[in-house]
Amino acid sequence: MKKTLLSYAVLLGLIASHTPLTAMANTISVAVQTIAGHRGSQVQPLIFNQDKQSDITLSHWLFASEQQGLMLQTVSMTQTQQGRQTTAQAPLPAASLLVQGDFELLAFSDPYALTLDRKADRVRPIMLKEINGKPTTNILPLLPMGHFEINWICIQPRTQDGNVYAWFGGESGKSEQWLLGNAAHFSPKLMRSQSIPVNSTDCAIDGDMLYVSEPEAGVWQFDASPFADTRAKLIFPALDNHITGLNLLNAQLLLSDKNGKVMDGKGTQIVSFSAPSTKTNDKTELKAITKAQRLSLAINAGTSAQAKTATFALYDDKNDRYLFTEQALPQALTQVPPKKLLATSLQSANTAADAQARPTTNAENIVEIPAWVESAPSDRPGDTMDDPAIWVHPTEPEKSLVLGTNKRWGLLSFNMRGEQVQALPSGRINNVDLRQRVKLGGKSRDIAVATLRDGDKLAFYEIDAAGKITEYPNQPTNMTDIYGMCLYQDEQTLYVFANEKSGRIAQYRVDWQQNAPSIKLVRDIHTPSQVEGCVVDEAQHALFIGEEDKGIWRFNAKADASTEGKLIIKAEGDLVADIEGISLYQGATLKGKKQDLLVVSSQGNNSYLLYQASAPYTQVGRFRIGVNLNGMENGRETSIDGASETDGLAVTHLPVGHGVWQQGMLVVQDGHNHLPDANQAFKWLPWSSIVKQLDMQ
Repeated sequence: MKKTLLSYAVLLGLIASHTPLTAMANTISVAVQTIAGHRGSQVQPLIFNQDKQSDITLSHWLFASEQQGLMLQTVSMTQTQQGRQTTAQAPLPAASLLVQGDFELLAFSDPYALTLDRKADRVRPIMLKEINGKPTTNILPLLPMGHFEINWICIQPRTQDGNVYAWFGGESGKSEQWLLGNAAHFSPKLMRSQSIPVNSTDCAIDGDMLYVSEPEAGVWQFDASPFADTRAKLIFPALDNHITGLNLLNAQLLLSDKNGKVMDGKGTQIVSFSAPSTKTNDKTELKAITKAQRLSLAINAGTSAQAKTATFALYDDKNDRYLFTEQALPQALTQVPPKKLLATSLQSANTAADAQARPTTNAENIVEIPAWVESAPSDRPGDTMDDPAIWVHPTEPEKSLVLGTNKRWGLLSFNMRGEQVQALPSGRINNVDLRQRVKLGGKSRDIAVATLRDGDKLAFYEIDAAGKITEYPNQPTNMTDIYGMCLYQDEQTLYVFANEKSGRIAQYRVDWQQNAPSIKLVRDIHTPSQVEGCVVDEAQHALFIGEEDKGIWRFNAKADASTEGKLIIKAEGDLVADIEGISLYQGATLKGKKQDLLVVSSQGNNSYLLYQASAPYTQVGRFRIGVNLNGMENGRETSIDGASETDGLAVTHLPVGHGVWQQGMLVVQDGHNHLPDANQAFKWLPWSSIVKQLDMQ
């Protein structure tokens, strides 16, 4: 039975080229190698992106040292013969000092290394690249002073948007997510803050999932996507545990404790650094491990699939040394398990039955299309912004407006740069829709209507040719808890479809009396449960409305038509409840054919779906709205975040500007405004960017 021993090296001198590690069979005991820590704290394998695609086992490791700085060490393995250790046959190259400093903590993901500069008490970013087979460094500016003492650092590269993010956490129960930039440009910005367990000990990243260990409870999972909320899930319960290190192997959680034992997510021991009678190659006994910290690992790619091995490393804080061992992996750890659930699918239901009834979301790589513009934020915290509508300027499309509801205050309007233009204190309006060039009162008017929850009324507005909004007297309804709405223009008659949480949908005809709009109920239709978002395709006289937990219904929109509807798209698969905003893009070109598309907010997984607006209602695309390093916020050119938990949305096929804006736009409500944390806002992007990213032509 074969074993391997990691050779000893002193942390001084120069490095060597990549050194492959030797394969080994499964063993019961392990050989542990020590390397002096020089007041260290954390070690990370140095793996560049091109190395991940090769079949070369890498042996370069980065070290953080308070006495030296950032070090690079070649850690080689030598085989054992017939169960006995062999000593190193030749001295190994010593470590290389990459960056001098007083460093603690370490995280690396090509091309960024992050460490904590103890003299400055700030995070020190270092760009680390491989040129002609050797690492080169570029010391980047320190990040700003934080508001808490940093206890752990994790780096999060995201393939969805090509950006690199970082997480910093402390024992105080606070953490922050930072956008570092992309591989070519370092432009750090605070993304958002996240509450975490007090006294947390370590972190690990797996795609869009953040894991944090807590001594009192176990391991928590958070949604690490840049548009996430702050919910958490306890995925590894362990009261009064001694977990001090976290890592992931093939998307499976590994944990280490203060005594140097490494376990999988089920608590099964994988390897122990405290094996009895283990000696280092300098003939000294391995001292007892009572304060092991941080868990690092690297899969040894040169080993076979049947005998895959990995190198494990941790830091022994009591004895100031780094410990390494190579271990054959159980078969369960050599295979990538089915996709894990994101924290976006965590349940907030009050009962177990509700939790089981709610769908879950797989951690899928959905296309992310950058937002282009972010509106001025709400004037107050909490869930305030809800539903937008688009007003197109009659002669100068670049002067078009986005109308949006502040559901605790009134109606807002924004120009195409995201700057607030007008604010009308109408009250608690929820949803808004508009129609332009409507014949009312003997003239052509641009009319907007909103549901007013104060008194269950409809609020009416007129928009003049310059975009100025004027409010008319509210119109009472016979509804209870009025909620969503949309407009429908049948020839020369304007109708309002207003709904309430019971599933009732009331159709009102809009007339003109005494120089103001008036309404008259013409019929009621119903869905089994709560609805809100709706849109009418006037070419088909079809009302599409979302039953939030069930799917999308279609009704005949004509006032004298049948009240029977049909559930045409179920909330399953890619469409995840709650189903919120629905709008219609007219005349999209798909494979050379013009057709109308339904645009739907799949709120349950922060995505947007496109469906054909006529039978068989085929899904033709889906995407998320992501981060833009070069966006526009409230008239300023800056980085902006994406959108999540979208309530309302609106789309137009009409030009709202020049260039990319000539095919219209999509605007959505953003439930969690980050980069940095701020009150809710609206985000929008040109329709042409959706066409390009989804290859819809």
